[in-house]
Amino acid sequence: MEQPQQLTRSELYKLSHQCLEYARRLATHDQGEVNRELCREYNRFLDHVHSYDLLRQPLARLRPARGITRWMVLAAVLLVWLLLSMVGSWVFEQLPLMLLLGISTMLIFMVYLVPPAAYGTSVEQIEGGVLAVVTELQKILASEQLGLSEAAFFVVRDVLQEASDELRQQVYLSRAELR
Repeated sequence: MEQPQQLTRSELYKLSHQCLEYARRLATHDQGEVNRELCREYNRFLDHVHSYDLLRQPLARLRPARGITRWMVLAAVLLVWLLLSMVGSWVFEQLPLMLLLGISTMLIFMVYLVPPAAYGTSVEQIEGGVLAVVTELQKILASEQLGLSEAAFFVVRDVLQEASDELRQQVYLSRAELR
């Protein structure tokens, strides 16, 4: 495991602005869907955050995003169904075609009934991870262990608060849509 780099004042300043920009970009995506590119970006962001000494331990519970989309699951289910139906038709030569068609239709609907967050990482879950990073940065800022100047302290505080508000709003709106 590589040696963590020290979180300095300038790094805290840059990271707070990165979190705000990231929160704004996440707000433009469908919260309930899995987006492979966003999952990759989140994994890079998480690696970057875990490289800092003050953030590695508190954020160790954050796991990388799983970029498994509904289309990937549907393709896998249909491939398994195709293999099973071919084997089934060889073993049971009298297997009715309508039964196979009915099973395939049922499998497709079953895949669409399972929420994407069950097999992949949704945008909402990514926002939750970024919110955890923002909250930890706010704790570090409040502890005043980096010794920021008064002006820098207020700028970083306001940026982190804006990022937190944006992320909380998106998570809230996503939950309100489900009701």
